[in-house]
Amino acid sequence: MSFESDVFLQYRPVPEKMTRHGFVRSGTDWLLRGEVMFGKFQAEFRWTEQGKPRITIWEDGEEYSLIHVESADGDYVRRIRDACVVWMTEIRDQCFARKLFCCEQANRIADALLRMFGDEPDDPWKGRYPGIGVFRLKDNRKWYAIIMNVDGTSVHYPSAHCDVLTFRAGIERGEELLRTPGFIPAYHMNHKSWVSVVLDNSISDSVILTELSAARALLTKGKQKDVSGVWLVPANPKYYDVVAAFKKEHTILWKQSTAINVNDTVYLYVGAPVSAILYQCQVVETDIPYPYCDDNVRMDRVMKIRRKHCYQPMQFTFAELNKYGVNAVRGPRRVPESLLKALEAKAKKR
Repeated sequence: MSFESDVFLQYRPVPEKMTRHGFVRSGTDWLLRGEVMFGKFQAEFRWTEQGKPRITIWEDGEEYSLIHVESADGDYVRRIRDACVVWMTEIRDQCFARKLFCCEQANRIADALLRMFGDEPDDPWKGRYPGIGVFRLKDNRKWYAIIMNVDGTSVHYPSAHCDVLTFRAGIERGEELLRTPGFIPAYHMNHKSWVSVVLDNSISDSVILTELSAARALLTKGKQKDVSGVWLVPANPKYYDVVAAFKKEHTILWKQSTAINVNDTVYLYVGAPVSAILYQCQVVETDIPYPYCDDNVRMDRVMKIRRKHCYQPMQFTFAELNKYGVNAVRGPRRVPESLLKALEAKAKKR
């Protein structure tokens, strides 16, 4: 990173302020002329269309380029750089606004978390490190995510600096995400239960926010009351076409692998590519002997379930379930009370 970029690391230009300060347009760039070292050098500051600052200085009509040579470290060139930094700092303070984070995606994610949950990032290190913010739950102050501006080489990224988001994922979800391009082992956190992603727009905001919703849910797990007699059960379309089955019959057989009883309610979550709850069912018979085994499924007993309501695929997606503390559906599990209320409310509107 250049010494100019260090000055503007967490700042964005405010065009109306730049105009008032004397900036002019030069093609797609912003340009300001001045002087440094008490007039010894003529100076030009340029803010490029790509958002990069650049200062050029001249002495007696000749460019003094040593300020951009990293190996040039003599007392005289350091004094000139310091003078350039003073001028650029004045420009920054009068014409730029401070950003929470360095990259735009990081700032969008922070804005979204504020809108969705009221969570604002804080800095436990009190400004010691630039471009850092911790996201916590308000009640217990536990972290669920952190954004840091780091040296790109530390995360094998081809850039001098980048914003990295690290978030809680849980062990199972973390293993899944690390098989997905774009997600990397956690930076400076527990690799078993935390995951990182470079915020360079390679992964969409919506995908990241879904994972952050799930991260928050991990910290509220156990606080929601699970309802007795109401189950969330996975259905894998690779092994059984439940949609086709319910088109033929209202009552079907289903694998029974937990203490489900007659008259219990079962919500069927259909896996990818649907990834949503599609059916509300009532259990009408249990403990039916049904020995079966193949490469994918083994069953000893089944239950009979009757379809009561069909949900639209976009109503209770995996992202929506995250909001109710459900971050995985890998086997039969009880339904949180808050999710049940939402499911029943949608069913009543049919």
